[in-house]
Amino acid sequence: MISKLMTGIEQAIRKEFPETTYKIFTEATERVSPCFFILCISQSRNAKLGDRFILNTSFEVQYFSGSGNNECWGVAEKLRELLDVISLEEDLVQGRNGNYRVDNGVLHFVMDYNIPMMREQDAVDFMEEVTVYGKTREAGK
Repeated sequence: MISKLMTGIEQAIRKEFPETTYKIFTEATERVSPCFFILCISQSRNAKLGDRFILNTSFEVQYFSGSGNNECWGVAEKLRELLDVISLEEDLVQGRNGNYRVDNGVLHFVMDYNIPMMREQDAVDFMEEVTVYGKTREAGK
């Protein structure tokens, strides 16, 4: 599920920031500015009734600026709009608790995604055939 959410975040960022100018990384590597780094920082499950649960996942999108803190603040406002609703395959997921800060020319943008889910159940073998023995009685007897 994490990789699907990362793909949705990447697609949302690509709407505003073209691939030719901005690189997006999901794994630790040598970064070139300007670029984005998408990182899952936590994940938890909240049990609900029966087989249902809510998957809470927090992501941090780091933006490494090529020109200082002022650019980071502008990118933060764009990310707030872009990551508010992302696509997860054919569904849409709304982000919650978006916040950001800038440290030494690096934007740290955090957004939570809460997805209701169901546990997969084991396949149940159904009866293949049934034999019923019985008689019907005659009316009135």
